[in-house]
Amino acid sequence: MAKRAKRAPPAAAEEPAENNEVANKIAGALALLAVKGMDKDDAALALDSVGFTASEVSGLLDVNKNYVMLARFRKKNGGKKARKKKAS
Repeated sequence: MAKRAKRAPPAAAEEPAENNEVANKIAGALALLAVKGMDKDDAALALDSVGFTASEVSGLLDVNKNYVMLARFRKKNGGKKARKKKAS
């Protein structure tokens, strides 16, 4: 018996790029509402834990891309450490 050829999924199943952009804007707005009133470190960690990338978090919170990495570091190591002053 001959094998049947696999059919491609129907074109209607594919999501247009325009709907994806709208969904991203809605997700960003909901994320801002969820972290309203939080400290920026806590907000960055919360958004990061839900799946936002560092670039997306930086765009939402108006910080640079490295801020999420620094917030993770601060949480892991117990906060900011004071620098030692040089003896003069």
